[in-house]
Amino acid sequence: MKAVIRLRTYIVLLLLALIIFWGVCMSLYSFFVLKTAVVDEAQKEVQQKLKTVRSVYEDYLKSIALTFTLIERDDDIQALKNSLHLDYLYWIDRDRAQTFPSEIVQAAFQEGRTFGGTRVLSSAELKEQPQDFTIKVRQITPKARKSDVKVLDTALGLEYARPFLDHQGRIDKVLCGGWIINKNFALIDRINNAVFDRELYEGKPVGTVTIFQGDIRVATNVLDDDGRRAIGTQVSEEVYHKVVEQKKTWSDRAFVVTDWYLTAYEPIKDIRGKIIGILYVGILEKPFVAVQNRMFLSLLTIILLTALPTLGVSFLLTNVMIRPLTALAEKSKKIAQGDMKTLVPADSNIKEVKTLTLAFDDMIEKLSEREQTLAETNDKLAVLNKRYLDLIGFVSHELKGILSSIVLNTYLLQKGILGPVNERQSRVLKSMARNLDYLAITVKNFLNLSRIEKDEMTIDKQDILLKEHVLESAVDTFTQQADEKKMRISCDVPQDLMIHADPGLMQIVVNNLLSNAVKYGKENGEIRVRAHAVDNGVEVTVYNDGMPIAEVDRQKLFKKFSRVVYRGMEKVKGTGIGLFITKEIILRHGGTLTVEPGLEGNQFRFTIPSA
Repeated sequence: MKAVIRLRTYIVLLLLALIIFWGVCMSLYSFFVLKTAVVDEAQKEVQQKLKTVRSVYEDYLKSIALTFTLIERDDDIQALKNSLHLDYLYWIDRDRAQTFPSEIVQAAFQEGRTFGGTRVLSSAELKEQPQDFTIKVRQITPKARKSDVKVLDTALGLEYARPFLDHQGRIDKVLCGGWIINKNFALIDRINNAVFDRELYEGKPVGTVTIFQGDIRVATNVLDDDGRRAIGTQVSEEVYHKVVEQKKTWSDRAFVVTDWYLTAYEPIKDIRGKIIGILYVGILEKPFVAVQNRMFLSLLTIILLTALPTLGVSFLLTNVMIRPLTALAEKSKKIAQGDMKTLVPADSNIKEVKTLTLAFDDMIEKLSEREQTLAETNDKLAVLNKRYLDLIGFVSHELKGILSSIVLNTYLLQKGILGPVNERQSRVLKSMARNLDYLAITVKNFLNLSRIEKDEMTIDKQDILLKEHVLESAVDTFTQQADEKKMRISCDVPQDLMIHADPGLMQIVVNNLLSNAVKYGKENGEIRVRAHAVDNGVEVTVYNDGMPIAEVDRQKLFKKFSRVVYRGMEKVKGTGIGLFITKEIILRHGGTLTVEPGLEGNQFRFTIPSA
């Protein structure tokens, strides 16, 4: 059953649903707009910052180049190194230059010009340095690239080399110097400060810069969970694949050590084009998400503040509408109880509601007039129906006595008991007997109909043997009629099968079904009477060969004064009340009656309670 709700509730819920739908749509739209305006713009800013960091990174290399142009062959190298704050600065003579592990030095010597760039310093070179540049690899983040490297004993160097010529114009030595990037926090902070403000969020730098050697962080201001620089941690597999293996720039949201950042990565190459590291720039995502969330919550607050007055106004409007409708509903209840006098006051200021109220009052007046007319008509019909039923009962009762005498005398004449009759007279008497049988059955049916219509049919239920007390008598009654049509009647019913029913009424039921089976069955056909016990009762079937009843006609069979006649049956007589009476008797016994057409006939099936 459907749940019933008040109109006010329905309207308020409908408006609330519309507000929620509008709010959700606006929220989603605003969310994506804010994302585009805040996060996406920040991502574009990161890409621009990466270009700036690259430029600053290259400017440091250029500063070495500028300094090298001012150095003379007799200058104090150690003093120059200290003044330039370089990690290493030394001369490499002609004999060592060709085999020196620096490709930058080799290129400067071979081509006779200055070269600068980033290169990987070997562990042997690092051992000559006073500072320890080895880095322990740490895999502390779930997205970090897996690696078998435990300790990084090489380093990245930002290096410049300048060849010097002797008096014969030959290169006799190369000046080489640079900064070691690994653990060079001063260098990374200067780059970061040149690009970002020193803004912190929850104790972490908002802007971050990192230089990777391969996939390992060697210089960074990104902090780990302990607040230390995340030296030795690794880049994610996804970024490594894109930047190092595919040699492309990465720009997207990424999880960096402990937090999500808006990031940009690009490869660092040596002078031969080989990728030896990654340059990273990132902006902490949390501040932007916080701004986005604050703006989103502000928008939701505005929507909610708009929704509350809307709901209040809708509540007031529904009150104005519902008051007269409630009055109409209360009046409808009184009408259902028979009160047609009180009218509904049409005092609403709403035109449509007032029109409805006036129309309802007009309807009440017309209903009152119609009810009075119907009451008078029903009284007349009740009188007429009583007269009709009395007439049927009287006529049927009177005819029953007269017909009994006529039928008896006709059969005495037909059998020759009252004297011999010739063949012609016998045929006439036989026709008279058949018509008198039909008339007798008709009279009985009308008597039964009268009893049913007056609700005077009493049921005296008894435990009776179905075959002995009902079926055998009925079969004997219609055997002669069946023989005339060369029809066979079989009754396959157990002798001990008992029912709890009125024997007289059950005789009427079986007689009507067998009478129809004989009348509407085909010549040389078969009539089969069967019965067997079922759950809480007995099921009886009466089958006859004949024209199958169409589905559209099945419901007509059990209606009063309704007959179904097919081609070839036009001369079969009937009143259309036999099956109606039969079904009424079965129903009053608590049973059911149905018809089931087959390929060559029809089967009537009824159930009756067992003894």
